[in-house]
Amino acid sequence: MIDIHTHVIPNVDDGSPDLETSLAMIRHEIDIGVTEIICTPHHIYHRYEKTVEEITKQFLLLKEAVEKENLPIKLYLGQEICYSHREDQIKMLKEGKLLTLNNTNRILLEFSFTREPEDLLDVLYNFSIHGYEVIIAHIERYEWMTYDKVLSIRNEGAKIQINSNSYLGLTTWKEKRFVKKLLKKDLVDYVASDTHSFRPSSLDKSYKKIKNPDLFNYVR
Repeated sequence: MIDIHTHVIPNVDDGSPDLETSLAMIRHEIDIGVTEIICTPHHIYHRYEKTVEEITKQFLLLKEAVEKENLPIKLYLGQEICYSHREDQIKMLKEGKLLTLNNTNRILLEFSFTREPEDLLDVLYNFSIHGYEVIIAHIERYEWMTYDKVLSIRNEGAKIQINSNSYLGLTTWKEKRFVKKLLKKDLVDYVASDTHSFRPSSLDKSYKKIKNPDLFNYVR
């Protein structure tokens, strides 16, 4: 299993407060069968704005600690970017001020949970014409999201990621129902943990139930 959405880097967002916690989270991922992790700390305008240099420094410290303990897992660097019209995020990506997933053209993009962007499809189109493939993070968590919007998003070329905990019913009944409908209609591209120190990964439980290993993989 490859976990493409995690918050395991210490002291860069709300994911992990220190190195010891990060290592415990990674050991748990290993215990449940995860072999590779993409570390995706938050970028949220005026909330989480660590520089790429600061994030990279903490990532390398974590990677060094993992290698020192001979933990059998591969770590890659990325970012979960919260879309904001107040930033030119395409320019920031081009200038290396925001991170793609493992230096590919793929970005993990999230939106406000409560407020739909007026120009959602235009946003996705603009990223695509600049060469970026958008993966929308935890699509079931947006209060404004509908099945028809998911169809439009997929038609625009974006990929869909869901959280394991939502599928398992560990969040809300509404999220679970929505996720299962998307899975039934083959509209999910990735299942990930979105793990934080307060949200342990449950990928193994989803893997056993969904029985589609492609959704837990990541083709580089």
